[in-house]
Amino acid sequence: MSKPINEPRLVQQALVSDEDLSFELAALVPTANGITNAASTFIDKATKLLLSDKIMLTHEQHTAVSSAIAIAQLTVKEGAAASKLLRNPDASADVIAGLRLAARDEQHA
Repeated sequence: MSKPINEPRLVQQALVSDEDLSFELAALVPTANGITNAASTFIDKATKLLLSDKIMLTHEQHTAVSSAIAIAQLTVKEGAAASKLLRNPDASADVIAGLRLAARDEQHA
């Protein structure tokens, strides 16, 4: 019979072997994932609204919902980045550089 895992570091290694998730930051990961989940849920519902045959939106409403979807798509990316930063703080420079590059690309699009 194997010995139970009692050490936080061993639990960490068992859960995420390829990332350096510290037990001090582990409780923040589900919350960061919640950002991504909420934005994804919003995108799904907003897209269904835009495609609905039962609800007719004005041009302004359609534009507002479309713009909100675009913001939510960025939120998905940033929520994923927040989660990645927490799971692997040593890679923070790479994650932040990626976010800056994505933001710059969005500004020029």
